[in-house]
This record gives sequence, C-alpha cells and structure tokens, in this order.
Amino acid sequence: MPDHVNIHHPDRRAERREKAVTIAELRAKISTLETYLDSAERDLEAIFTRIERGDEVELHMQSGAVFVITGKERE
Repeated sequence: MPDHVNIHHPDRRAERREKAVTIAELRAKISTLETYLDSAERDLEAIFTRIERGDEVELHMQSGAVFVITGKERE
C-alpha cells in the first residue's frame, strides 16, 4: 500500500496535464510548420535555379491553371 507525505490536490495534477497537452500540441504545430517551410524553401530554390539556368518552370495552381515561367532575361 502506498504511503507518502507529499500529496497534492487533484486540480494541480489536472493543471499539469493540461500544460503538458498544450506543450505537446505546440511542439506538433512547430514541427509541422518547420516541415512546410523546409518544403517551400526547396521549391523556391528549385524555381530560382531553373530560371537562372534558362530552363522553364511550371507553376501549377489550385485552380488547375499552369503558368510557365521562362529564364529569359529582359532586354
């Protein structure tokens, strides 16, 4: 049978549990945002690399429209 002196009110445990859940949710959101930002950075790098080489880049929009960007410099 457990026998200890330092016994906390159950509300304090609930508060700690809520804080732990909030922290876990924030960590998950940060991780998701970091993944999204890394992907966006790679996409931008690829766009600029292709344009600099003079290659075409296709941007596919949510509407289904496709925009072709060329690496042709202005005269």
